[in-house]
Amino acid sequence: MPPFKDEHILIIAPGSQVTLAQLGLPESFTPARFRFPTRMFPAEKKGEYEPYRIRERRQEVQVSNGIDAPKDDVDMKDPESAPQEAVKPETTEKPEGSEQAGDAQKPDGQETNGEAQQHTTTEIFYEEDVTSDEGAVYPLQDGRIVDWPCFFALLTHVHNTLSPPFHTPIMLISEPVWSARDRETITQFVFEKFKTPAFCLMDSALAVCYGYGTSTATVVDVGKDKADVTAVTDFIVNEHGRGLSLESCGGDYMTDRLVELLGSKGFTREMCEQLKRSNITELLPPGTPLPGAAATARQGANPATSASTGSTDGNGSDDRAPRGPGEDTQTGNGEGDEDEGVLDVAAIVSGNTSEFLANRERERAEKASTKKGSGVDQSGKPIRLPNSKKEKASFQFEEYVKIAPEADVPNGPGRYMRQTREIEVGVERFLAATPKQKSGERLTGGLLEDIATQIHHTILAVPDATKRSELWDSLIIVGNGSKIKGFTQTLLGTITQKYILSPSATMFTSEIPSNFSTPLPTGGTNTPAPSGQAGLMNHPAGHGVNPLLVAATHANNPAPGTPSMDPMSLHRSTGHSQTPTSVKTLRPPEYFSEWKEQTNTNAPGAAGAGGPGAPSTGHGMEEAVFLGAQVASKVVFVLDQGLSKGFMSRVEYNENGPSAIHEYTM
Repeated sequence: MPPFKDEHILIIAPGSQVTLAQLGLPESFTPARFRFPTRMFPAEKKGEYEPYRIRERRQEVQVSNGIDAPKDDVDMKDPESAPQEAVKPETTEKPEGSEQAGDAQKPDGQETNGEAQQHTTTEIFYEEDVTSDEGAVYPLQDGRIVDWPCFFALLTHVHNTLSPPFHTPIMLISEPVWSARDRETITQFVFEKFKTPAFCLMDSALAVCYGYGTSTATVVDVGKDKADVTAVTDFIVNEHGRGLSLESCGGDYMTDRLVELLGSKGFTREMCEQLKRSNITELLPPGTPLPGAAATARQGANPATSASTGSTDGNGSDDRAPRGPGEDTQTGNGEGDEDEGVLDVAAIVSGNTSEFLANRERERAEKASTKKGSGVDQSGKPIRLPNSKKEKASFQFEEYVKIAPEADVPNGPGRYMRQTREIEVGVERFLAATPKQKSGERLTGGLLEDIATQIHHTILAVPDATKRSELWDSLIIVGNGSKIKGFTQTLLGTITQKYILSPSATMFTSEIPSNFSTPLPTGGTNTPAPSGQAGLMNHPAGHGVNPLLVAATHANNPAPGTPSMDPMSLHRSTGHSQTPTSVKTLRPPEYFSEWKEQTNTNAPGAAGAGGPGAPSTGHGMEEAVFLGAQVASKVVFVLDQGLSKGFMSRVEYNENGPSAIHEYTM
């Protein structure tokens, strides 16, 4: 097979709201050039679909003597087959006086002097509404394909819009929830409809690993209304324990929570959706006090340090630093000001004494006003607090207001005008991921807690226990649902709070080699019990520690004659595999400049935002799946050229059929 060219590769990544597509690989990989709304509209013919909604508009039009009226289509027939009665003479002779008689018989109200006659007729116009979602059909819901004809129509629309050449391989990113039958059906459609010479079906989690340049990672993909959690080890997707399409774990959960909090204040769902996408909505790490709350702002202070230095908490607290020399200590009167009687003699002698004293008084007044909460700094400018410290903040809400129709088209559709207004929000903007409440009952554990629980379950399900520690330190959080500010940091804080085990020198004595066991009750004596034969409390691998605890944390091989704790395990583990001691996220690659952090004006998941060909600015590593698809396409189609069965060729499809795609699926 001849090698494929970079400019001929077609990449399609379907999503629940937006389908990413691109024809050709650029020299430096960029975000997707085309963004298609993942929706279609029923066409006039049953079973067919259109990419945009077609509106029918009827309008009354005035015509003169039938000249401007629409004419019916005329079938051109041969003179021989035309009926004789249809042939009329070109001219007919009228008897004298017939013209006057005919004019006299015309009804009243019509002109008889040869002027144009006016009458009205109805014309039908068909218009494409590229912004409307009314009546749209979404073929993907929670990642699952729920309408196959609509999904195939979407793929056809994408293919026809990009119009690739004949010798074009296709890379399609598959959702984790797709079954084996779904993959076979898609393979059959692509080969038979598009006549492609090569086809690759790649798992989205594996594509993310290609984008980050790692072989082992835990991929958390947060979408519109679901989340997927996948453990990848050595470029192999672990299907066992995989979190597939977790419901109520996407961006819609946060919108619903804001509606629940602000609905009583007159907020609509569209307002809450734009609030979620704005820069004032933020997720705070666990334990962070809300602005205006009674909790102290000095979060996480060490109680031992507070006791030794005399500091107290926010209820009548004293946040002053300890007095004395050295770092982080204070000198002077303890109020942060200079002593009243101490003056800089050198400054007075070297300069103007009155000016120096005036400046000193002004600085002292500014400091006093700042302490009283005046909200200004020393230069007189207002102090700009971070968003997490503001009790209230405002965002710009955009809406389309319908105005009167055009004067010359009385029956035409109304025009819409974009209107912007400012809306103020309180601390509810920090509670988008908190548990939903209904009738005082807690329905779920919250968005972040549910995802953290699934991550813990997925990593523990990996059969190779030696990889679990690396999986905890290689988290990748992607998906447009995670673009809300503070999502990653808050998720890490939730995992740390629930599952991280702090290492301690006295927690596991099995870490310290010794010939003595852990001291046992000896009836009041201080002599430790000597280690004897292997038994319940004298495990050779645990040095006296309960063997159940040893097996849970180290999974060591049992002593001779002791039954194995996990007979089905084929891997030997070292280190803490059940409970993590650290959790980290992988840093994105630095050599893709187009994928670095960009200003996000429109947040995730706006169906049809921009439409095909819209600029892809504002989309960073949340869409790393498309970056990985480009990297994998370069490797599979150009460099490897099918030697490692990275794609399925047309010849192999003709020989083996669509069921053979499982041998080539990445």
